[in-house]
Amino acid sequence: MITMYYSRARERELQELTEPRPGSWIVASEPTSAELDRLVDQFGLDRDILEDAIDIYEAPRVDTEDGVVYIFTRYCFPEGKEIATEPLLLAYTADYLFTIARRDTKILDNLTHDRVEFVTTQKTKTMLQILTGINQSYEKELTKVSRRILQLRAKMRQGQLTTREFLGNIELEEDLNEWLSALQPQALLTTSLLGGKYMRLYEEDRDMIEDIERGTDELITQVQGRLRTLVNMRQAYDAIATTNLNNTFKRLTSIAIFLTIPTIIGGLWGMNVAVPFHDDPHAFLVVLAIIGILVMFTIALFHRKKWL
Repeated sequence: MITMYYSRARERELQELTEPRPGSWIVASEPTSAELDRLVDQFGLDRDILEDAIDIYEAPRVDTEDGVVYIFTRYCFPEGKEIATEPLLLAYTADYLFTIARRDTKILDNLTHDRVEFVTTQKTKTMLQILTGINQSYEKELTKVSRRILQLRAKMRQGQLTTREFLGNIELEEDLNEWLSALQPQALLTTSLLGGKYMRLYEEDRDMIEDIERGTDELITQVQGRLRTLVNMRQAYDAIATTNLNNTFKRLTSIAIFLTIPTIIGGLWGMNVAVPFHDDPHAFLVVLAIIGILVMFTIALFHRKKWL
């Protein structure tokens, strides 16, 4: 679906247009092949680059073609079943700003619902507002992840971490790795924009880009910190599980050894030959006493050697 928005300094209220006019912001959400053709034919955008925009695995970068600046980014999309981030393309021309999203998303709601003060004729500032919103999408989900990590750590300390929750820990780690792989090239992207090579920047624009750059760097640092915590938790869980398994095997081995003693003695006294006490009416009690003494001695030896 293609939607066109327009506002200007004198008329800040966001308008939805049926036909484009210079200064419009054009949003293509889940575009069909016919809608991509329309963007190519009507506005002269590059079809191959638009195809890249709906590629789920497209990485953040900046590209230029025929005077159009194409900025590929990725925003946090935790609802996705395949992958935790989604691509978003910003195309910057002399007259228009385009946003092409592979999936219908709420990442642009603050702008499309006029919750943020902006005018579409100021294309650079609008684009920077979108990049700010992308960072906010990561910040929001990172807060949830941090809360989830604290809950997992508390359960692990209490020994209540289930296998299902441990698998959830691994999924969180995968998501954070994916966020990191999106944020790191995104940080390079903002640095490239700050150089002023791709578009004209005013002092206010530079300040916004610097804020975005700092925010992205902080997100990268936070994600790396959460990753280290999850890795440490996973390693600790593995160590605990291994220790518990070793202790279980030690106990089972000890029990098998303790049971071997009466088995051997019972086998010796049960042979069909003359054995000590075979005529003694109290022989059974004597044999039990010998077994008991040997088992108790073996248990005491195991305790002393800390083999239990």
